[in-house]
Amino acid sequence: MIIRYFADILALTGRGEETWTNAVPDMRSLLQGLAAQYGSAFEKRIFEGDQLNKAITIFINGRDVAHLKGIDSPLKSDNVVAIFPIVAGG
Repeated sequence: MIIRYFADILALTGRGEETWTNAVPDMRSLLQGLAAQYGSAFEKRIFEGDQLNKAITIFINGRDVAHLKGIDSPLKSDNVVAIFPIVAGG
């Protein structure tokens, strides 16, 4: 699966994109695996307790997980996942 990182998430991972080869059944498992790889700063940015931080938006194949099953959305090996911080400004 391809994972794309944007804005400060990119800074936490040190890369804009990577191929994830570990099998994961859902978004929660993927995020837990990424947190194990990228450390506590990544984990604190992505999670609020055991839920997705409200300041993070994740898309699977262009569809917001908020419109799927949220953090428990199922994943397949051919998915493209994009992780964004929510930004505001004017």
